[in-house]
Amino acid sequence: MKKGIIHPLVAGIFAAIVTIGYGMAYEKATAIEGDQLESLREAIPMLHLFIAPVVGCLIASLGFALLQKIGPRWGAFLFYFLFASVSILSSFGIFSVYNLHEEIQFTIYGYAMPMHYFPFLSWVAFRPLFFTTGK
Repeated sequence: MKKGIIHPLVAGIFAAIVTIGYGMAYEKATAIEGDQLESLREAIPMLHLFIAPVVGCLIASLGFALLQKIGPRWGAFLFYFLFASVSILSSFGIFSVYNLHEEIQFTIYGYAMPMHYFPFLSWVAFRPLFFTTGK
């Protein structure tokens, strides 16, 4: 039970750190500052960049456990397929972010879309540290 909680927390915190680091690097590289940065923070608060990956990894672990119980033979495949699909589909949600400063209106896609993949990648990367078998 401990592994089932520690794994998503570690993966989620790692994904959150990567998300925030990527966001800050992107802001610096594209010179987002002043009114543009205020607009960005209003649309995507920094707290959300930390909480979303952690919650995503926790929910993913619950989904994995449920699918493994329902179908031990095909549960893992279905889980990975669904987690990857949700990551991909959720990244398109960034197209619904409006009311941004006009100069960053189109750079937001490069800022936020990759962030949707960090929880999935972290969850998969950290899994072997906690579980030696496919379960």
